[in-house]
Amino acid sequence: MKSISVVVISLFFLMAVLYNCKDEPPVVPPPNPPEAKATLTLQDKSCTEFWLKLELENFTLPVNVQLMKDNLLQTEVNGLSRNNTTLYIDSLLPNKTYNFIVVVSNNEQQDTSDQLQAATLDTTSHFFSYQTFEFGDPLTGNSSILYDVTIAGNEIWAVGEIYLNDSLGQTVRYNAVHWDGSQWELKRILYQGGFWVIRTVFAINENDIWFSAFVRYDGQNFIELPIPPILMGWTVNKIWGRSSGDLYVVGNNGNIARYLNGTWSKIESGTDLPLIDIYSNVENEIYAAGINVSEVKGVVLKGTGNQFSVMINSEIINESELFDKLYGDLASVWIDELGTIYAGGNLLYRYKNNEWNYVTSLPENFIGGNPGSYYRGALSSIRGNASNDYIIAGERNTLKHFNGVSWEQIGLPYSPSSPIGWAKVIQKGNLAVAVGINGSKAFIIMLNK
Repeated sequence: MKSISVVVISLFFLMAVLYNCKDEPPVVPPPNPPEAKATLTLQDKSCTEFWLKLELENFTLPVNVQLMKDNLLQTEVNGLSRNNTTLYIDSLLPNKTYNFIVVVSNNEQQDTSDQLQAATLDTTSHFFSYQTFEFGDPLTGNSSILYDVTIAGNEIWAVGEIYLNDSLGQTVRYNAVHWDGSQWELKRILYQGGFWVIRTVFAINENDIWFSAFVRYDGQNFIELPIPPILMGWTVNKIWGRSSGDLYVVGNNGNIARYLNGTWSKIESGTDLPLIDIYSNVENEIYAAGINVSEVKGVVLKGTGNQFSVMINSEIINESELFDKLYGDLASVWIDELGTIYAGGNLLYRYKNNEWNYVTSLPENFIGGNPGSYYRGALSSIRGNASNDYIIAGERNTLKHFNGVSWEQIGLPYSPSSPIGWAKVIQKGNLAVAVGINGSKAFIIMLNK
């Protein structure tokens, strides 16, 4: 009996041990916390600047940031409380490669990013050869002027109003001039048999030129288009489009209309200022500029498809109000290849990384600067090839080229007393053309690199 009792007790003991082992799972160590990681990428660049994007993962904020450029401390940010931020570096040399790393840390975590290698843009040449051309006869008693210009391959079209006397002393009016690659020819482009002043011209290509919104040139013939009711009663000041089936026009009283696949539609702009410029080179974003000279006001509009809204207003303000508003008026808007928006009038501004600022590279470009118009007149037009190759034009023969680092007057010398006023400038490749007025004559300058 004793043996049986011992066996029974042993079995109960073994069952108890097995039961307890099954009831208590094995101890698993806690998982390691997610690894903190810092990533540095190139967001944007110019000839002298970088914008670097810093992204943080699994860091406990705030953190301290050290940005190293070529193994030397460039920027230090303490107490950063965002997982994403932009680090701005300026005073760099053009066409030079730099190496960056970033060290991010707090009391418990630290990470060093992979090395980022980036090169600044190179500068472009300031050298332009040039020719000037005048049209018009002051003896008619009328001033001649050109309002707009477009380049189509080797051809150039400029539009406005030009007055000449014929052999009988009778005044003849022209509204366009055409450059065929070797010479200029005056043109009278009629609409329903009548003369009209053309204020804007836009080339899709050599065989698709639009004069305002009413006449289209196919390379051989001028085709008259019906004027829709929504375009009646206001002046079309500027035209822009992606194709002959998708065009926008802007005009007085804040008017905007779109021509899409043969149908015109009116677009609400959110302003009643006269709109005199429109431009885009990015998909689904279009920008327009408006100006009221007498009240020294301006506006930049941003559009997408059939919707436009006010991006920013401008007027005479105190410097403390910058950059909720811009100072002065605004006559032109342009976008470079990096998506930076430029707006110009009394001063030149740029919108980059979601904020407005002066174009600081332009001398005397601030409220109270440029006394007596010593350096330049008011701006009327901005156009170019890229952020390191664009031109501003305006009053007093203002015609200045930016090469990515510096500004230089091109063509004829600048003078605060110059009678030359440029209305529009355009630049395509190595060719630039500006049009306007010189005294009482229509004036053109062709510049070639």
